[in-house]
Amino acid sequence: MESGRQQFLINKLYGRDSHLRELTDVCLRARSMCPTEVVLVRGCSGSGKTALVQTAIDGLRKDGFSFISGKFDQLQHTEPLSAIVSAFNEYFEVIENSGDER
Repeated sequence: MESGRQQFLINKLYGRDSHLRELTDVCLRARSMCPTEVVLVRGCSGSGKTALVQTAIDGLRKDGFSFISGKFDQLQHTEPLSAIVSAFNEYFEVIENSGDER
């Protein structure tokens, strides 16, 4: 007997195709025009920003893109640049662990 429930795949974005395409297009445009660009993604908590960015990153890394990302923590509101500092700290750790000069 069919229960009428819809099943959703885990780790799949739903209804975000236009946002994903826009984010991907910005990255592709940046590669052709300038090797470095900053993209900021904003929205309400729980709206899927992290999943959107992670999906874009996963697809673009296959094409040789490199990324750093940081997430603003409301508990660190006294440190307005905490997301940027976090992103660069993560990037420096990756460089340090890989021995790769970028």
